[in-house]
Amino acid sequence: MQQKERIVFLDWLRFVACLMVMIVHACECIYSDDYSFSFPSESAKFAVLFFQSFVRPTAVPLFLMASAFLLVPVRQDTMTFFKKRFTRVLVPLLVFLPIYAVLPTLWGAQSWADAGRELLHCYINFPVSGSHLWFVYMLLGLYLVMPLISPWLDKASRKEELLFLGIWLFTCTFYRLRPLLGGAIFGECWWGVNAAFFYVSGFVGYILLAHFIRVHLNWDRRKIFSICIPVLAAMYAVCFFSGNYYSTRATTPAVMEQDWQNLTIIAVAMSFALFMLFSTIKKSGAFYEKVVLPVSKASYGMYLMHMLILPHWFRLFNAVLPECFTIPATALATYICCYLISSLISRLPFGKYIVG
Repeated sequence: MQQKERIVFLDWLRFVACLMVMIVHACECIYSDDYSFSFPSESAKFAVLFFQSFVRPTAVPLFLMASAFLLVPVRQDTMTFFKKRFTRVLVPLLVFLPIYAVLPTLWGAQSWADAGRELLHCYINFPVSGSHLWFVYMLLGLYLVMPLISPWLDKASRKEELLFLGIWLFTCTFYRLRPLLGGAIFGECWWGVNAAFFYVSGFVGYILLAHFIRVHLNWDRRKIFSICIPVLAAMYAVCFFSGNYYSTRATTPAVMEQDWQNLTIIAVAMSFALFMLFSTIKKSGAFYEKVVLPVSKASYGMYLMHMLILPHWFRLFNAVLPECFTIPATALATYICCYLISSLISRLPFGKYIVG
């Protein structure tokens, strides 16, 4: 009965978004060490641009929107909501933080002295080798505000939600407005980060967007395909050519990747289009029951552990394959391994506290 009550397209979305995240990190193995970037060849750059221009702006927003689609407005009392969500998300994070602090030492990624420092610091912030865990901290922060925005969402009209989504979209232009207008804008300054639009910016916009789609948007398949496919194609082209343009002019990944980030109008448009396209999936079937649904349920544990596995597959494939094959092969091999490990751990008596 529980499986019949699931929303099929959300499981498909998690199934695909989890692989997209691993493609993102497989690409980064080719060109970036987080502080500088370079491409070993023009073919390698093309492979990175081909994949990253699609997956980098959208993977994280899709995960967020899938999570928010049914969570807001929060219907439980606040403490019950916190207990359920934090048990599922925070406890596994606390398990993996010391693992990321220490385990990379075994394959020479850091010294034991580094591991000791990382271990002492790991519950203050994520270790260097677990930098992808930033997403979990952000998700926990969104859980904290969901009960606050839920009463407003219960009463807000379509126009009221559109107003705040419009303000949020405006903040998604700031990365371009700041250099255009000469730096800090609308009250931003080094001694006070809480500028005019601080409280209506950030990833909370994707929570509102998911709610708006569920409550106020009722497009048929024809309208979804006729609007969303051209939008997705156009924004993908912008990301591709932007990445190519800045790849020869930037000295840091942040500059080259600026149009790939999650809080841009480009990312919002692509994520909206993809989410709407996934929403057209209504039927389940054998593949869904046996493959998609189990992976969807295991996706959080897969996300937590994948950077312990992905670099090893990358080194193996990168030694024998061109980059255009190395990226998908690395992501797919990591994906399968993470699912198998997460599935096995979940069968243990306390497995849910390890992989969620």
